[in-house]
Amino acid sequence: MNNQHDIIIVGAGPVGIYFGMLLAKKNHSVLIVERESKKNLGSKMDQFHLESMVFDKYRIPPPVEGTDEFITNFEWTSYYGPYGKHQQLMNYPVTAMRFQFFIQRLAKLAEAEGVEFQFSSSFSEVIIKDSMLTGVRVQNNGEIKEFYGKLIVDSTGTSAIVRHSLPDEIGVEKFKIEDDEKMYVIQRVIQWNNPEEPHPGTDKYEESISWLYYKTWVAPHFAPNANIFGGGQPGGYENAEKAVEIFLKDVPFPPYTILEEHRATTAYRRSPFSLVGNGFLCIGDSACMSKSFSGEAIESSWSASLIAVDVIQRLLKENLPITMKNMWDVNVIYFRDQGAKLAALLAQIPGAANTTKKDVTYLFKKNFIFSGRDFTSMWQNLEMDMSFGRMIKIVGLFLWGIISRQFSRKALSTMLKYMKISGAIRKHYENFPENIDEFNEWVIKAEELWNHVEKMKYTLEK
Repeated sequence: MNNQHDIIIVGAGPVGIYFGMLLAKKNHSVLIVERESKKNLGSKMDQFHLESMVFDKYRIPPPVEGTDEFITNFEWTSYYGPYGKHQQLMNYPVTAMRFQFFIQRLAKLAEAEGVEFQFSSSFSEVIIKDSMLTGVRVQNNGEIKEFYGKLIVDSTGTSAIVRHSLPDEIGVEKFKIEDDEKMYVIQRVIQWNNPEEPHPGTDKYEESISWLYYKTWVAPHFAPNANIFGGGQPGGYENAEKAVEIFLKDVPFPPYTILEEHRATTAYRRSPFSLVGNGFLCIGDSACMSKSFSGEAIESSWSASLIAVDVIQRLLKENLPITMKNMWDVNVIYFRDQGAKLAALLAQIPGAANTTKKDVTYLFKKNFIFSGRDFTSMWQNLEMDMSFGRMIKIVGLFLWGIISRQFSRKALSTMLKYMKISGAIRKHYENFPENIDEFNEWVIKAEELWNHVEKMKYTLEK
């Protein structure tokens, strides 16, 4: 195999493969290095959901009904408050798929465009020359191999193993994603013991159900009389286990049998202040691009991929060095729009996390903030609809909640605090500097703003 390519991507997940495929379509040589074997690619995850609109938007053929990959399409998601009360409906089409079949199909599409894969190869270390990242060393069957490229891309997920091994001269933050900056997710495949009796996941409006307070959900599964029963919490899998116990006491399920269990993590942290460095780009979970209201990072990362590919394609075409300065437009375009919205949403998490069951029940009951309209708006636009008239109505509902003792002053104070911080962060990101020389000053202000945002913590009431 040739060890010299235009682009080296570490990590053959949905984001890395898609990014490589985009550049290969533009006749650039792309190598993707992946620690799993070709046969086992994607085997650590059972199934997942994608917004149905992504297939047209990102020009990826959708899964074909009747294949092993396809599970179902559903249009409605039900959200419930504590104790399974006060249903809110979101009308937003979603496609459920089996992950391994999807990722292997995506890899075949990439190979057809000319992408090469180096499977069963674990990242070992970076190769630096003249303050530029120029390659990587990997271990393959006990042998060290070197691969060189004009750009090295970290698409390794929450491990971000390439990014946090970089020397300072590359110009990108090296932080590791800590336990309280991840959502630890446990997905169980459960089969109903008495499927003829009522159970979650059967009604047209309840194929997908989320109980937000507990961070638990039920989703379709391909096995007969089965569903995915998932839950996630910050800090560790033990917290996710505790949350499920509390949930099942508040919202009892009919008898079921656990068939399988899968575990994964999702990053809930701000992105590095720069996605690009000298010869380097991070994307996906390695760049903390997940949507905080869903934990999903694929669509947002594909969107970022389109931005990065446009900039990188131009540099390669003009035979310009892939330096941090030359790739700066990736930062400017991303952080002024999508990155600003994602940062603002992330900053609001402590406000929601510090609400009690009573507080959350009131929000669901009165149909604001936790409403079908708001959920749909976040999925579609990465922000809630906060027109002036609606803001006036929300203020009135908050005041009535306090007067009637259905909503606490503490919760309101916390939510207002983080709405203010969130707004300031978004405004700051929307003014991301076009001039790289102004970046350090921008970072100082950004760090000051983020210092006011608490990290995630386990807050469930017993």
